[in-house]
Amino acid sequence: NGIVVGISTFEGKVGVAVGLTKDLTKKFDAVELVKVASKVLGGSGGGGRGDFAQAGGSNKDKIEEAFKTLNDKIS
Repeated sequence: NGIVVGISTFEGKVGVAVGLTKDLTKKFDAVELVKVASKVLGGSGGGGRGDFAQAGGSNKDKIEEAFKTLNDKIS
């Protein structure tokens, strides 16, 4: 079981994806987590399912902060 967070940059934009194993969807929501990361990255939303979601942003200088914010939310 686990949570996977991936953040990438392409052509000046930032993409974030969050995936959860099915057993963790009772405790966490991938859509909620990806929206938290997107907000830090200068985005305004995101979407998907409870076990996998994607979002974007525009501030690549905030990638480390997005990881830290998600880590704090998960811990």
